[in-house]
Amino acid sequence: MIEAVPSVSPCERYQRAAAAWLSSGEMVRTDHLLSPLEEFAGHNFGFVYLMRIDASAVKIGFSEHPMRRLRELRPSYGKDLRLRLCFVGEPEAEREAHRRFAHLRIENERFLAAPGIEAYFRSERERIRDRIRAMHLCSTECSQMVKALDLRMLRAWLSR
Repeated sequence: MIEAVPSVSPCERYQRAAAAWLSSGEMVRTDHLLSPLEEFAGHNFGFVYLMRIDASAVKIGFSEHPMRRLRELRPSYGKDLRLRLCFVGEPEAEREAHRRFAHLRIENERFLAAPGIEAYFRSERERIRDRIRAMHLCSTECSQMVKALDLRMLRAWLSR
């Protein structure tokens, strides 16, 4: 999921991604379900989400912007549709979740609501969050510092 690009230093890669994220104007895409650091990573990779359709059914999907996707789906699924859980991931992680819970599939991306699905989403979030926390974060002394970024503010906010 998170791979190094050999021709670009970790500092430069981080700062480019942070600048794109900050300038996007969409820093929170999960209605504050995830930490700022996870939101930052999701801006670059996307999110695997779990939405509650009703008491007996959920939807597992992938989106770069889960809250926008929720708004797009509400006309089809109804006003009770809610974003329950999500984690940073790519489309392959969504497909893995679909395979894992194939025995609960109702149709397409709809599944029977089961505690195991929520437990899986929580454990995946923790696993991915640990990997994200291990990523390189520039220091304010970085010789490659992008002048457009206030890294002191960004580091404090992302550490929450």
